[in-house]
Amino acid sequence: GSMAPLTFRAQRPFNFDQEKAFGSKRNVALAQYIPIYSYVPERPENARRRIEELSKRFSSVYSQQPKDGSETVRMIKKDFGVELTAEEAARLLQVSSLDRILDAMLTIVESILQGRIVEDPQPIKGKTTAEVLYPPPIGTIAYPANELITVDEAKQNLQRNARQILWQVDEEVLDLLLRITSATVLPNLKYDRKENDRRIEAIVRRYPTVIVPYNAGDVLVSFRKTLKEEDILLLTEHEELSQREALKTAPWILFAIILMVFFHDLLQFRIASPPYLKRTRPSQVLATLMLALIIMRACLLFTSIPIYTLPICILPVLLLLLGFDRCYAAGTAVLGVTLASLFSGRTFEILLFYTFGSMAALISCPQLKKPYHVMIPSAVAGTINLVVLFFIGMDWGFLGNSSGSPQIAQIISAGNSMGDRPLHELPWAFTGGLVAGPLSLLLLPALEWPWNTAASFRLHQYTDLQHPILRDLLAKAPGTYQHTMAVAHLAQAAGEAIGANVLLLRAGAYFHDIGKALEPRFFIENQMGNKNPHDELKPAQSARILFDHVRKGRMLGREAGVPEVILDFIPQHHGTLLAEFFYHKALENHSETPPREEEYRYPGPKPQRIETAVLMICDAVEATSRTLQEPTHENIRKMVWRIIEKRLADGQFSECDLSTRDLATIINVLCKSLEAFLHARLEYPWQKEEQGEEVSRNND
Repeated sequence: GSMAPLTFRAQRPFNFDQEKAFGSKRNVALAQYIPIYSYVPERPENARRRIEELSKRFSSVYSQQPKDGSETVRMIKKDFGVELTAEEAARLLQVSSLDRILDAMLTIVESILQGRIVEDPQPIKGKTTAEVLYPPPIGTIAYPANELITVDEAKQNLQRNARQILWQVDEEVLDLLLRITSATVLPNLKYDRKENDRRIEAIVRRYPTVIVPYNAGDVLVSFRKTLKEEDILLLTEHEELSQREALKTAPWILFAIILMVFFHDLLQFRIASPPYLKRTRPSQVLATLMLALIIMRACLLFTSIPIYTLPICILPVLLLLLGFDRCYAAGTAVLGVTLASLFSGRTFEILLFYTFGSMAALISCPQLKKPYHVMIPSAVAGTINLVVLFFIGMDWGFLGNSSGSPQIAQIISAGNSMGDRPLHELPWAFTGGLVAGPLSLLLLPALEWPWNTAASFRLHQYTDLQHPILRDLLAKAPGTYQHTMAVAHLAQAAGEAIGANVLLLRAGAYFHDIGKALEPRFFIENQMGNKNPHDELKPAQSARILFDHVRKGRMLGREAGVPEVILDFIPQHHGTLLAEFFYHKALENHSETPPREEEYRYPGPKPQRIETAVLMICDAVEATSRTLQEPTHENIRKMVWRIIEKRLADGQFSECDLSTRDLATIINVLCKSLEAFLHARLEYPWQKEEQGEEVSRNND
């Protein structure tokens, strides 16, 4: 009578023997089944009318002289079906008080017909209760079964009551009258065969006798269904089977879990070795895996959808949206589908189905530059789901046994062409793949915010050089814009070498100096040989202006809706570095109290991730490379190493995962890139002439 709190599903294929489960219950229900009768109200009235007509007939014949009994005999035979001889009729006609005797007999008959009389006692045999359906407005009333009597019992009651009440009447006359009036005692309850058959059929349907096969994942009882007795019996049978199979399946499940733990260790620390390990973020991967499994488990527990509708592809799509490597996402997807198959249906077919769908989504997923691009892997996964389910469910034996080459229409229309899986599950399988993309977009914010990340399509939006902030930077601070482009190129090369998130690194490089667009003249790359305004300012004022571009850059980015993960590059690419030029200038100019070093350090924080650390290095390297007079390999290498060494000594990389191996790789990549940027070019003849003229003028 209560509602099912969850959807109960078969964990493995099993056959539900309904005869075994319901047989005893059905027998008990049939034994307790209550028969129903319809009341026939005209029976007492017919009895009264017939006896009154008999009394009138006797009175009319009695007044005739001579009394003719032949007509009476015919009338009694016609109306009552009783055979009387002429002598028996004459004997009745000789009784002077016959009308009073018949009145008494009528009273007795009416009292008996007030009871509940049935014709066939078989339906109430062994029953304790019976129901009688009376005409409106009374309706149905239940009576104890022993209060229902048969016609024979009613006639016996008539004879017994008549002999007790009319004991003074001649016995032969009374016997004749009892023979006649007994014919008026008929059943006043009619067995309602249609309604009784319906009730018996309902019991049989409630406790069927067939063997019902269930596949793994099939719904036994759906969520919020009002539980009936047959549902409880079905769940009990499945539970007993699960307990019997527990000793067989538990070791295999344990083995599968141990195998997955080893696989995860192999994936995390062996396969995903540097440089790929830099981008894994194990906690975010684990959260994505758990969230996907929770969604799928909730679908199984609180809906009645087929297991082939589970949006298993949300796991690989989410990982790709979050910027994880495709190979790493494939390994995590294998873990996810294995775990999902353990609680959805422990069969190889289900594992195969989930694996094909997930791998199809991974392989077909393009660069996710727009949100709607997730529909491409979703549609491909849905199509693969449909095809795989069709081949898994196809009854190949049926096709092989068919005579000749079966037509496609015959295959589709054949009832057993899909084996145990009905055709209507095919659209569900396609839907399961198709909804994975939109569902991933809905879940994405829950995985972005805690780890301060942004989806790949959002990062692509901020690597577009036509973004209004970047166009404004080009217009107001062209020197800073060119510096930004050069830094982005160096950062991308270094990031690729150490396995950093290149898309995020490039977006951060584009926006790291946007604050300079508000006061471009205070930064040397925008002065274009003009007077430096810092020459007229105190060192402390210059430092504040320098630090201000960090605060204003974040403010500008927030107003434009730039993701926080990109805005983090603005303060972190400077970290807590010392503004050395102005600090040393303050040291030279101080009179009494020396300047505090803390006042000349950027507000920070230090780089929190390898991408911001790489940008810190590339920003300084690009700016310093402009001062090299002789950009030889040795000079470039010394410059890069000096910049990195200074930041290491200052503890700028203490809060990120940048290793010495990464630093060595970055140095090599930056040296090669800078050599390509700063390589010497051939001097044309006209340039030599101009230089000669310039030298002559200088000598003059």
